[in-house]
Amino acid sequence: MPDTQKQVFKVLGRPCTASGAISPEEAKEWIAILESAISREKADDKKREEDRKARAKRVAESFRTQAVHPASLFDEEEKLEEEDRVQRSHIPLGARAYPLLQLLKAAVEENEMVMWGVP
Repeated sequence: MPDTQKQVFKVLGRPCTASGAISPEEAKEWIAILESAISREKADDKKREEDRKARAKRVAESFRTQAVHPASLFDEEEKLEEEDRVQRSHIPLGARAYPLLQLLKAAVEENEMVMWGVP
């Protein structure tokens, strides 16, 4: 299975299998788990971004006010740039789990099992 699916199943605390089935009742639990994890990730991402912006502001201010720039400022600037590159390549859990969430919600609405893999 692709890494995205494995990551979503990891959030659910379930093994990633080639086949399986879940009941509408289990689907409700999975929806709650996924939505909670997505909310936590959004909050964590927001906090991390606020922290990064504050650090970037401090570094920029230090460059403007200091006549001599210590190596630590350049190191911090490099770390910020790397964090920015990583953040741009990050695919949020909400985007990765969206198709599964829609499938689970439809299954609950229709009171149907969700099955995948070889019968």
